[in-house]
Amino acid sequence: MRRLLTSLMVLLVGMLPVLPLVASAQTVTDDEMRMDVARETAQQILDSAVNGDYNAFFDKLHPDVLAEVPRDVALQAFAYLYGQTSPGPATITDVKLGDYTWPVNDVTYPNTAEITYTQTFKNQQGKTQQGEFKMYLTPVDGQYRWFFGNSSAYINELIARFAKPPVSREGNDIDGLISYVVQDLDTFFASSFDGSSQSYRSPKVRVVEQGRREMTGCGPAAPGFWAFYCPMDGTVWLDKKFLAGLDQEFGDFAVAFVIGHEWAHHVQTVIGLDRQKKPRNPMDVYSIELELMADCLGGVWTRDLETRGSLEDGDLLEASAFIFQRLGDPNGINPFNEQAHGNGEQRIDAFTDGFDGGFSACTPNGLSPVRENAT
Repeated sequence: MRRLLTSLMVLLVGMLPVLPLVASAQTVTDDEMRMDVARETAQQILDSAVNGDYNAFFDKLHPDVLAEVPRDVALQAFAYLYGQTSPGPATITDVKLGDYTWPVNDVTYPNTAEITYTQTFKNQQGKTQQGEFKMYLTPVDGQYRWFFGNSSAYINELIARFAKPPVSREGNDIDGLISYVVQDLDTFFASSFDGSSQSYRSPKVRVVEQGRREMTGCGPAAPGFWAFYCPMDGTVWLDKKFLAGLDQEFGDFAVAFVIGHEWAHHVQTVIGLDRQKKPRNPMDVYSIELELMADCLGGVWTRDLETRGSLEDGDLLEASAFIFQRLGDPNGINPFNEQAHGNGEQRIDAFTDGFDGGFSACTPNGLSPVRENAT
């Protein structure tokens, strides 16, 4: 444990960045602008780390790092590290541009910003000292993303130390699939709340058998209802016949997407978002905003599945085909209709935003430019 803590301190104590952290989206065009944007982004990341916003920190990692490190591993590793070292505010002292080779994959990234900064932290004897550190950020689609880790062995050590036991799937029938997805979603979101100012609570899950009718806190769950989340009883209600048919028509990950979308509505309820016809308070959102955010949160979970090696070839195509063919609002639907969910393209975009950008991409007012014209 001492060796691991020492390794973490040397490599990560300064490389630290609750929702959302938004870096400048301005396109990097010249050296001066690149350095300004890199400095701004690095300061946001470092400030966020000091404040304990570990989800935001994780979301700004380079995609190649995201492909190697599961979210729960990063969150636990940094919570452990920061609890031991109590880093103070970081002061950036220098920014340089050049090539950078990430030791984990030996790939060289051009136009990388080398950020030098100073920061106080507690050493292993509990005494406060100041150190000078470096972090590296590379532009990805106009925004800077950062790296950590000095070898694949180091990443594997983190995974071995902090990864939770994987959820196992019992059987290949629809019951086994639903049970597996439910357990994995619950584990993922519970881990994502660790260290945040809010507490996670698991929803109840009810699978309605074929031909059955159940009364919920939001009204009857009659045959053919598909799936929904009822905030009145805190329950994800699932239509077993519908999900079984969906598995046969589109594949198992279409089923996973449906459950993940409804689970995301539970998460939204936990953090206090409220669907309103005309939002008036900061936590009020239009229906379409709530729905697209749920698709986005499903994308965040899906990225983590991929990082953990639990996403199969073709899963993303299954989800995309189902979303586009079956879930988009018909043409002509007012985007601020009380039941609007977004058209097929918007829903796929929202899912992709979560997959690529993490929780920080899932802001509830993603349609803010259109919102101004709402009546």
